[in-house]
Amino acid sequence: MALFSIYAKWKVGAFTAFSISEKYGWQREFTNPLPVLINYIQHPQVVGPYNWDFYSLNLIMICAFFPLLIPIFRKLPGTYGILTLVFLVIPLTSGRLTSIPRYYLVVFPVYMILAWWSCRGSQQQQERKHTFIVASFAILLSLGMVMFTLGVYSLA
Repeated sequence: MALFSIYAKWKVGAFTAFSISEKYGWQREFTNPLPVLINYIQHPQVVGPYNWDFYSLNLIMICAFFPLLIPIFRKLPGTYGILTLVFLVIPLTSGRLTSIPRYYLVVFPVYMILAWWSCRGSQQQQERKHTFIVASFAILLSLGMVMFTLGVYSLA
């Protein structure tokens, strides 16, 4: 990090060039995630052809991943729970909730707990859970592929 800061000072004249570009270029800065989330819920964004923020998908991902913290902390070692909590909270501290699905895809303890959950119960229940998980991810994959093919890079 120190080397990058020195390089930024040498190239553009500021040690914190990345933070400056995030603040003024992307309108993102370190903030408390709770007011951001409350504001996001209270003031939904209208869907439009020029709105690159998938409001409903971002909100669904937040509502789906945060409850999984409970079984992660209960069934997996504590370091996985802390890692998951950090991975879920850090994108919320940027002040904007765009691209939440992209940031949450790397939270691998969620997939570990989904695998544990799908192996519980009778053989018929396991098959139903497996089908539900595979169908959900297949739908998301097909949606992402269609959007990418059409040139709509809004999930990125």
